[in-house]
Amino acid sequence: MEAKVLKASEKIPVGILIPALYSDLSGDAMKNIIRVIQEIKYVSKVYISLDRADYSEFENAKKIVAPLGQRASLVWNDKPEVQSVIERIEKQLPLGSRGKGRAVWTSLGYIIGKAEVSAIAFHDADILTYDRDFLTRLLFPLMYLRFQFVKGYYVRYDRKLFGRVTRLFYFPLVRTLKDMFGSTDFLDYMGDFRYPLSGEFATYTSQARMIQFPSDWGIEVGLLGEIFRLVRESRICQIELTSRYDHKHQHVGSANEKGLYKMASDIARTFFTHLASNGVMLNSEVFRTVRLTYLKHAREMVGIYESLAEMHDSRITFDFHEELKTVETFARAIDSGVLDFCDQHFGSPLIPDWKRVESAIDGILNDLVAAVELS
Repeated sequence: MEAKVLKASEKIPVGILIPALYSDLSGDAMKNIIRVIQEIKYVSKVYISLDRADYSEFENAKKIVAPLGQRASLVWNDKPEVQSVIERIEKQLPLGSRGKGRAVWTSLGYIIGKAEVSAIAFHDADILTYDRDFLTRLLFPLMYLRFQFVKGYYVRYDRKLFGRVTRLFYFPLVRTLKDMFGSTDFLDYMGDFRYPLSGEFATYTSQARMIQFPSDWGIEVGLLGEIFRLVRESRICQIELTSRYDHKHQHVGSANEKGLYKMASDIARTFFTHLASNGVMLNSEVFRTVRLTYLKHAREMVGIYESLAEMHDSRITFDFHEELKTVETFARAIDSGVLDFCDQHFGSPLIPDWKRVESAIDGILNDLVAAVELS
């Protein structure tokens, strides 16, 4: 597979986009990712989107990515010149709050402006189980089989089951929406992904130029919604990237600004936005029914995962009470998502796609590239 991707990369230059906080970039996982990428010949460029970092952290980040040599491009989102370009855009187009989505979007603008690569793979900086097969499997359907969008999936467990937002929130919520609104093409599509909240996907830069997505933790759901709008389902591929995946684990949290609670709230709001934009009427009674139906499905799923853990004997521990507490926290996150949805005039704070930004502000991509590269 790697040989075929290498051959295809002669005509389709490949880049990788990795959004990262400094804490991620300086961790052991990213050091291993850099070592692995050093050995992969088909990667032309590695774009690291460094977010919420000060000058000293930026200077240290340059040393961290130095082993990649000329292949590395470090996009410092907090650089004053970059922020000046972003502020010019915000005067014309709302960009939403800062978050993972904004970090990806900014670096994507730089990639489009530089026009160095034709295919781009996206993955996170905290992957503990990263190896060269991981990246090859992600890119093979795009580079060799010529699918237009590739989404990675995997199983997540160690001594316990991980992937709580996917297991206990996303899939029960999709089942809830199907119960309430029927089996629509969109909900069937969203329910068919094996791991919809994975941060690993690949597409062509020409395609990425036309994608809108939320600026916050709703990015994965919003992205899949955009792909549903732009790409025929027959041109979308899922690929298993590894037999077991691990990365840093977040706290559940209990406030709308923290942890998995915030992620679930953003996901709920993003789903509500997509439903409303397709003509579904949403009101207080609908939202109350969503919460109660979600609780029914999520509690059923806890029982299923308890049985799954039992089937693995003592290798996987399972805390039934803790799982149910997580479900109840996610139910409260639905309420937060509802309030956020109602407060936003357009449902979700979608970042405009770069095609529109280019149309609104002539020469803005050149200005962004110059700002990133100004020493």
